Parts: sequence; structure tokens; C-alpha cells
Amino acid sequence: YEYAYSAQPVCGPARSLLFTGLFPHENGSWGNCMPLGADVKTLGQRLSSHGVRCAYIGKWHLDGGDYFGNGVCPEGWDPEYWYDMKCYLDEMDSDADRLRSRKAATCFEGDGITADFTFGHRVADRALRYIQNHQEDDFFLTVSFDEPHFPFLCPPPYDEMYRDYEFPKNPAVWDTLEGKPGYQKLWAAERPQPDRDGLKIRQQYFFGCNSYVDSLIGHVAQAAPQDA
Repeated sequence: YEYAYSAQPVCGPARSLLFTGLFPHENGSWGNCMPLGADVKTLGQRLSSHGVRCAYIGKWHLDGGDYFGNGVCPEGWDPEYWYDMKCYLDEMDSDADRLRSRKAATCFEGDGITADFTFGHRVADRALRYIQNHQEDDFFLTVSFDEPHFPFLCPPPYDEMYRDYEFPKNPAVWDTLEGKPGYQKLWAAERPQPDRDGLKIRQQYFFGCNSYVDSLIGHVAQAAPQDA
């Protein structure tokens, strides 16, 4: 396909539609950190009730907790493989590492962020293990990376890949909020009048983190059964 559209530009509500088939205003999760309605069923519940194994590994953001989640596997998904961002923080050895995982990548220049420290690596590793263990089963596996979300942590060589790169500006940069819906204006309130002409799009770690998560997706895709 040439085009893809999201029913909602905000993370949580967009996820709520993907996993329920209902618009955010119908399923209860019309804003971030808002839970699904108690009577709303997810794909995991629908498929598992028909004998399909279902596993969800990665960011969920539909339990009504904070950004990281509550670490509790929702109904319909395999609790053995459930792994949200709270699980990631809980398995770290120290508060120092937990703080380190949430600081901007620029803080760690030369500090040696390794792949196995990142959330993405641990999500992909669990996904690969699930695929390996269920080759003969009918399964539905969701792999939900948080990257390239802030703080853009990525290991070498991705952290240096875009050091001097400047992203070309799209004509949409000069679009304004005139005539836009109030909800869109609200989300753009932090920068209502940016200097569009002077804007330089240089996001070394964000771009690097995009390439990093692309590589992780590639590893998972290659491991999937060929007839999937």
C-alpha cells in the first residue's frame, strides 16, 4: 500500500483502536494513560478464546497506569512472556540504572550504552525466544518497541551514524495551526510559533535510534515462520 492513516495521532488512543477495533471515543481510551473500558475486549482475548496462542512483548500503555505500565499481564495474553516497561525497570539491578535508562542519549557520549541495556534489545530477545518456542503453534505475537521514543538510547554504531546529518525540511514545516481543530492546537501549544525558516532538523540520536529499532525489527521478522 502507498498510504497509511492513524485514527488518532496520540500514542495510547491509537493503540486502543489497533487492539480493540473500536475508535478511542468508543473504547474509553481517548487520551494517554486512560484504561480501556471494562467491557472492551482486545485482540488477545478474541483470538485466545479461539485456540490461538497470544503473546504481547513491549510497551502496552492501555492499563490506565503511567507511561511505563503496571507490569500486570492483561487477560488473553501469555503471562510467561508479558514484558512491559515496568518489567524492564524492575529487572534492573539499581536505581542508578533505572535513572540512566531514562536520560537523554547525549548524556552518555563515550559512556558505553550497550545493546543489552536497552528496552528494545530485551523486547526483541524475548520475541525471538517466543518464536523459537512456538514454531509449530498457531500464534499471534505483538512486539511493541518504545524506541525511537525519547530518550533515544542506542548502542554503537547507531549512536554515531547521523552525527553530521541534517534532515531536509518538508513543505509541511511552514504549515500553521490556522483552521486546525482545538485538540491539535492544544497538543502543539508548547511551540505555537516556531522559527520555521531558521529550523535545523538535526537529531543525531533520534535518527540513530530509528535505525537501531529497524535492525531489531529485521531480526524478529527474519525469525518468523516463513508462511506467517
